[in-house]
Amino acid sequence: MPLPHQRNLTPLFQKNSLLRWITVSAVILGAIGIFAVVWISLLSREYSSAEVDFSHISPNPDAPILGYATINPDEKYAPDYVEGWILPYKGFEDSLMAIRGVTLPMALEITNAIRDHIDFAKIYAHETLRVKFSPDGKQVEAFVYSPNFATFHVLTRDTATGKLRYTYTRLPTETRYRIITGTMEGTLNQSLAKRDDVSTWIRQAVNNSLEGMISFSTDARNGDEYRILVAEEFHGGRRLPGGKVLYAAYRGKVAGFREAFWYQDPEPDSAFTSHYTTEGKALASSGMRLPVDRIRVTSPFGYRIHPVTGRRQMHNGVDYAGAIGDPVYAVAAGTVTFAAMDGPSGKKIVIRHLDGTLTYYLHLSAIGVRVGQSVKSGQIIGRVGNTGLSSGPHLHFGVFDKKQGWQNPLRIKMIAAPTLTGERLERFKAQMRTIREIYEKAADTKVRSI
Repeated sequence: MPLPHQRNLTPLFQKNSLLRWITVSAVILGAIGIFAVVWISLLSREYSSAEVDFSHISPNPDAPILGYATINPDEKYAPDYVEGWILPYKGFEDSLMAIRGVTLPMALEITNAIRDHIDFAKIYAHETLRVKFSPDGKQVEAFVYSPNFATFHVLTRDTATGKLRYTYTRLPTETRYRIITGTMEGTLNQSLAKRDDVSTWIRQAVNNSLEGMISFSTDARNGDEYRILVAEEFHGGRRLPGGKVLYAAYRGKVAGFREAFWYQDPEPDSAFTSHYTTEGKALASSGMRLPVDRIRVTSPFGYRIHPVTGRRQMHNGVDYAGAIGDPVYAVAAGTVTFAAMDGPSGKKIVIRHLDGTLTYYLHLSAIGVRVGQSVKSGQIIGRVGNTGLSSGPHLHFGVFDKKQGWQNPLRIKMIAAPTLTGERLERFKAQMRTIREIYEKAADTKVRSI
């Protein structure tokens, strides 16, 4: 026996085929509508920069703890700009292409115009990109890359030349110093990670500086003490991402007392700018020498849009900016297996090292070695150039492992020199004295007495 509501509906459907057809059609159309809404939502999430799902984005080193934003709160919203972000595990060009309205030629033009002014190895997810289009949407009129809320790399269309012109703006900032002290609980990394006042950025810098002096796997003990002096920039009372670890000290039951100081070389992008012991010895344990004296990456390892051909392809190395004639060094001892002009690679040198690894040096202006010659680590083998298929002076440096293939050079620890010497050492000693004075004023105590 049918239920009351079934008694009413069943006869109605049997007697009125038109009503039945309308109802079925409505159900089908409703399902299609829901599918369309979901599909459009997925498309817009993938292609619209305004709807990026940040739950899947790898943030910049400071974001998880300190929650930095790259938008200046005092800045008025500009509706004529389309906004995007640096995406996780994506290159600069791919992040540009994710912005609504940006075409491949536009992304290539922006990248080539800004390439000589930023370090592509130091861009992080969540950093802001803004594009202003021409009224017809066929050309970029302006572009802004903002790694933080006080720094702006700006490209504007020059009406005279028709090209994008670069300008740099940095809002006034105030430097503040603070001292971080604590004791070991587990590893140093774990001890620092538990603290709300230590960003990932600072934690990485401290780990990198002290690991070169202390074997934490064997010599660290719970209860060991650490002290860190940090310099941070503020604008309008807000702390900028990053910060600089000027001093790191460690006193351990087994490790003894160790300290590291920051050295700032006067040369921009200098490979010598790093942490050193009080004697000026490099803290990195690697015996490999950086291939150039200035470190600014214009194109990192991985897939990219080629700056000349405009095609997306694998980049099996790292491009370092430089001036024609800058020295190029062998990163380790080995034997030269190739030294000549090689088509798109330009003037090229290949060195086979003792473990079978090959290192590649491309687009050189001059070659200073010959095939079969033995070279030492740090020996000048050539000069930075612009030969072959190249958009400007730079060194393409590649590392090929016979078992694992092409390697990312940025993941290999390399140093400028094992020890500072000459003028650099004297400059470092003067900077150490200044850092100790800053520490004493900040802590009202002596650095030496942890």
